[in-house]
Amino acid sequence: MKPREVTSLWSGIVIEELIRQGAEFFCISPGSRSTPLTVAIARNPKARWKMFADERSAGFFALGYGRATGKPAVLICTSGTAVANYFPAVVEASMDFQPMLVLSADRPFELQECGANQTIRQEGMFGSYTRWNMQLPLPSREVPLKALLSSIAYAVAKTLGSPAGPVHLNQPFREPLEPASPDLNDPWLDSMQEWMNTGKPSGVSVFPEKHPDTATVEMLREALSRSKQPLIIAGSIQSAEEAEAVRELALDLQVPLYADLSSGLRLKRGVQPWQQALQSSGFTRHFRPDLVLHFGGHLIAKHPAAALLEWNPEHYIVVRSHANRFSPDHNVTLSIEASIALTSISLKGSRTTFSGIKAESAEEFFRRAGEEIDAEALARKPVTEISAARLTSRLITEQQLLFISNSMPVRDMDTYAVTSHHNGIRSGINRGASGIDGILSTTAGFAEGHHKPATLIIGDIAFLHDLNALSLLDTLSVPLQIIVLNNHGGGIFSFLAVSEYSDIFETHFATPQNYSVRSAAETFGVDYACPKTNGEFIDIYTAASGKNRSIVIEIKGSRQENLLQHRALQARISALAEKNLFFL
Repeated sequence: MKPREVTSLWSGIVIEELIRQGAEFFCISPGSRSTPLTVAIARNPKARWKMFADERSAGFFALGYGRATGKPAVLICTSGTAVANYFPAVVEASMDFQPMLVLSADRPFELQECGANQTIRQEGMFGSYTRWNMQLPLPSREVPLKALLSSIAYAVAKTLGSPAGPVHLNQPFREPLEPASPDLNDPWLDSMQEWMNTGKPSGVSVFPEKHPDTATVEMLREALSRSKQPLIIAGSIQSAEEAEAVRELALDLQVPLYADLSSGLRLKRGVQPWQQALQSSGFTRHFRPDLVLHFGGHLIAKHPAAALLEWNPEHYIVVRSHANRFSPDHNVTLSIEASIALTSISLKGSRTTFSGIKAESAEEFFRRAGEEIDAEALARKPVTEISAARLTSRLITEQQLLFISNSMPVRDMDTYAVTSHHNGIRSGINRGASGIDGILSTTAGFAEGHHKPATLIIGDIAFLHDLNALSLLDTLSVPLQIIVLNNHGGGIFSFLAVSEYSDIFETHFATPQNYSVRSAAETFGVDYACPKTNGEFIDIYTAASGKNRSIVIEIKGSRQENLLQHRALQARISALAEKNLFFL
């Protein structure tokens, strides 16, 4: 068998085993060194694929796809800096436990460290951010093909395992790279006959849910039964089933539930937005939980963490399905590695006493706080960042997805969203490392993975950062409604102390920009609208949600006005919390 035939056969086996293992979607960027892999994908009728001119965008699309499906998209690229462009997406996938598989082509040993063109050190380049990385051998008849199959199967198992995350396989190829037809009767394939004939994967890994042990459950039930003022927190949770189990536990125990936007519960009917109360120092002084049961991971707002440091509860217990440490302020008293859903179920019925919160008073506060927010969203008023979040959370349907960019958009949605959707809204956020890069691309992958239209709320700087991802929109099977909050800079910096230093703030922090959002949309053939009032926004967004075309909806504003609006609204809500008698 000639070298070209060995390379073609090898690449075909790699791609086929990935597909059999469930990694059947490929994000391909053009390049020469990756030719054998790209050809194998193109000629495999079971492979699903999308082409990307920009590897960075491809990486974030794969991230969104993994969030949606729970399966890894496979990233295919050529050698050199192409693979380095995946790094931000790999970091986000690692930090937020999302599956992803990078299969990078590389140059052979003899071209390394000798000045050869387009050659860098690729092996292990993502460091500790991968769950596993492997330098595959050059395609050779000296390598047992069962070992190759085993490595591919293990790579998929590692990206899906506990905790899920990215895996990097680096595959060197020696020229020639063009495809050839291998001899399938070659003795090298003798050990592969069963694999070739059955169409089954070489091996399957299963990941059963981890039950909490009996002693831990009894200890938790005892602590909950004795607690005078417990609080349940739903942080970042990956599955809707886990989140619902936490909500049902809070209802069963009649304990307040702080549901972060990243939990998937925040927009669900009946879930109270405790974010609004915890921003009041008066409330946190009176509400002092002695037990906090935290399911999942990080939270968007800073207020809960600050309150926890002030409260210093006797028990601060974190339950997660993997062993990675979560204690940003080093105040967790107990960490439990177990299924969130099974742990929640096991704790039902452990309390019969009230939590110390008067339900009627809490409902009255949330009703009045909601009225204050709704006053910002009256049809005749100018549309703002606050009203855009409020109105989008109300108008979006359960047939749509919601994706929120970092910085101010995610904070506004977490604080001001309505809780009126019966089954909630499937939402996505890149909160692993909380960057603003790749947001458009991630949303596109998230929508494509779910096969559902998606609404994205994004700031002007994040939109600019991923502008070329607009080229993806006409290749998607579903449309996006992209709401761009354009305050001509990084609006979140106006909320920081450095904003008081006028001699340096605007030039070195605010990042002012004057590009045309409209021209950007038109360049890529995307519909565009720019509502002035809340009423216009309602009409435009509602109409766009009923169409099969993507649209950019630009909301123009001022950073200074936005700052004042936020401060005034929060002052009114905090005053309500101060006056309200929440406690028994």
